[in-house]
Amino acid sequence: MPDTPLNSAQLWRLWREESTSRSSSTAITAPQGDMSFEALFATAADLAGKLEEAGIEENRVVGLVMPNSLAFVPAFLALLKLSLPVALVSPKYRASEIEAIAAALRPQCFLTTPPLAAVLEEAMGIKRRTALALSEPAGEAELLFPASPSAPAPAAGGERPALIKFTSGSTGTPKGIALTAANILAEARNVTSTLAVSAGDHILAPVPVFHSYGFDLGVLSMLMTGAHLILQEGLVPRKMIAELAGGGATIFLGVPSIYRIFVDTPISPAPDLSHLRYLLSCTAPLPAELITAFYDKFRAPICQHYGSSETGAVTNHIPGQVLARPDSVGRALHNVQITIADEEGHALPSGSVGEVVVTSAVVSPGYIMGNPPGASRFSAGMYKTGDLGLLDEEGFLFLHGRKDDVINVGGMKVSPFEVVQVLERCPAVREAAVIGVKDVAGEEMVCALVTLKEAATEAEILAFCRGQLSDYKIPRRIEIRTEMPRGPSGKIKITAEDFSL
Repeated sequence: MPDTPLNSAQLWRLWREESTSRSSSTAITAPQGDMSFEALFATAADLAGKLEEAGIEENRVVGLVMPNSLAFVPAFLALLKLSLPVALVSPKYRASEIEAIAAALRPQCFLTTPPLAAVLEEAMGIKRRTALALSEPAGEAELLFPASPSAPAPAAGGERPALIKFTSGSTGTPKGIALTAANILAEARNVTSTLAVSAGDHILAPVPVFHSYGFDLGVLSMLMTGAHLILQEGLVPRKMIAELAGGGATIFLGVPSIYRIFVDTPISPAPDLSHLRYLLSCTAPLPAELITAFYDKFRAPICQHYGSSETGAVTNHIPGQVLARPDSVGRALHNVQITIADEEGHALPSGSVGEVVVTSAVVSPGYIMGNPPGASRFSAGMYKTGDLGLLDEEGFLFLHGRKDDVINVGGMKVSPFEVVQVLERCPAVREAAVIGVKDVAGEEMVCALVTLKEAATEAEILAFCRGQLSDYKIPRRIEIRTEMPRGPSGKIKITAEDFSL
């Protein structure tokens, strides 16, 4: 099948046809039970018929609002079968985000679970609510039709989307990223070929599959290769460590906070996890000290994974190289090109710090909601990420924070990334986040939030910083919290309001 032109229904047919050779194999395990590939596509086809009966219209967005569950993938496939643009809406979104999505995209309906239907109904006016029975053990779903009229799916770069992902905007309103069917297929191919995912793999995903990391490396990998996807909701550290040790997974989709919990969980003797092919980490920087501590305890390297909703997967670390380069996020995936560019967009030589620019067939044609003002970052398969980084001579990428996060302290530039690294080297600090906050005179100053793994005062943490940072880089204020404020994706999200100045 050619990559282009390609539509959602063709993706459905491709994956359904490839699944026939493994029809009895388990496709998904979730808290509700197991589902074979045969049952997965049968459930999706049955749901597609029910959606048509419910009056679904062509080319109008459907919001898919589901947690990690047995119903998520068949619901996604049913919408693909009908060539409907799918908006992956986080179940953690509340009224303001739902209202913004409904106003910008004017979806014809939301496909969700009965418990979440009540949340959506409170967030906006509903003219019709339809219950849909799924095959056991997938359970039930519900369709909610907003009171406001729907509209055809907006285009980005002249193309209609097959999938819409959301990422946090600077104002708190989600940004909607359009992806075509060709983008989706290219991402599935890049990820599975780079990681050599096969039908023999078992992918354990406690991370949400309605966000890019879990969706691309979990759902798409399963559909593309026949790998077994194990979905979990919530985290019981000892149980998950035992599951990893017991050989129930070959690939683990983790995030830094999970690995911190694993390291801090008292367990003796700690199991050897070196048999896993990949222990992956994404969504936030992974401190080198945490990689070392995890390896010392479990004898396995954590491979950093770097990407975004706009670009898809960009890099992945190589297990045998992690300990030699623990502060790298790895090399570019197959069919992905990384350039480090200066302010004028010219490529810089290896070892130079500049903006990370990504080129691949996965790059989105653009935003269809919450488009940031100013010049577009998208250009014919290329995306200017806004991240700062450098490539070494062997092609390993090292990130240095973001261009727009740089703090101006009396004309001196401070990278929050550098300050976070120093704070997280402090023996008492578990996790840190840093931003610039304006004082009463309107001047920016460095402020930090931290969580602790042992008792410490603000003064003690500042004393540690004085031995590591120039005076102007030392935080003027450190707030100590029991946990970090996080957005719907789990990323740390702090603002000036988090500080009592």
